[in-house]
Amino acid sequence: MNIEIIERNYEAGERLKDMTVKKIEKLDKYFDNKDAKCKVSLKKENNSMKTEVMLDYHKANNADVTIAAMPVPIEEASRFGILITDDNNRITEFEEKPKNPRSNLASMGIYIFSWKALKEALIKLSEEPGCDFGKHVIPYCFEQGKRIFAYEYNGYWKDVGTLGSYWEANMELIDIIPEFNLYEEYWK
Repeated sequence: MNIEIIERNYEAGERLKDMTVKKIEKLDKYFDNKDAKCKVSLKKENNSMKTEVMLDYHKANNADVTIAAMPVPIEEASRFGILITDDNNRITEFEEKPKNPRSNLASMGIYIFSWKALKEALIKLSEEPGCDFGKHVIPYCFEQGKRIFAYEYNGYWKDVGTLGSYWEANMELIDIIPEFNLYEEYWK
């Protein structure tokens, strides 16, 4: 099977406003295999995640959507999309930046979608003002009964969406033995 992975990095403030139906139709023509998977990365982050492992997990679960997730300190959980899962890591609830989070399993802002599920959501939500993955696309997929799973990542990840977390990430890189070592073979 031929699997295509599309990676699109969104800058701060940029949302889905540029995903018009015409652009979606152009993307649809690009996929000769309608079972293709799309990776979407929305957050500014440092991580060492290998997409292939998450993609294998996505396929093994026959998922429509897979959300990379990681536990965060509960006092920081309100900054993230929060996932509540069952024993199989199937997401049963998703809360976008809740005031009182009921879990500390946070979305890393990295998603793998089946092209069919992503296309359907983007077309349906194309007129939604300020369309956003956490506020609109993921809830739409829930409403449609899509198979949505959490891929719990246990490597290095740091959201750098605040000045404090950006500073922390930089300080971690210059530790004598950094958590995220840029000199490992993987990065060469």
